[in-house]
Amino acid sequence: MTGVGKIEELERDSGAPVELRVIANADQLPVVRAVAETLAVLADFTLDDIADIKLVVDEVCSELISGAVDGAELSCSFVVSPTGMRITTTSVVHSDRVPKGDSFGWHVLQTLTDSISLSASSASGGSAVAVDAVKRRSTV
Repeated sequence: MTGVGKIEELERDSGAPVELRVIANADQLPVVRAVAETLAVLADFTLDDIADIKLVVDEVCSELISGAVDGAELSCSFVVSPTGMRITTTSVVHSDRVPKGDSFGWHVLQTLTDSISLSASSASGGSAVAVDAVKRRSTV
């Protein structure tokens, strides 16, 4: 319930989302990471927050790319607001490659974000996975 409240708070003052769609291939990871970093820099996040955002994007996208079905698309939506950034990442992965909430990578994501959730549903050829993460701005 806490995560939902943070997401709703973030959405109230949000700007337009920046959406990026690429083929779910490891070659595209630097592009996604660069977009996330650029948005965080332009929004004046702290250096620590920028590093956290890059790590979150890297971990989530790497996990989805590694399990993606052939020809799958990786979609990332970034919403920057005065209070933080919301990153929603989706792809279709093999059903046995849905990220697990008890993995080391998921623990790292929970540490780096203020809120993170994962949903999966049946899709043609696998499971449609969406990871929604919120990183609030640090106060100095």
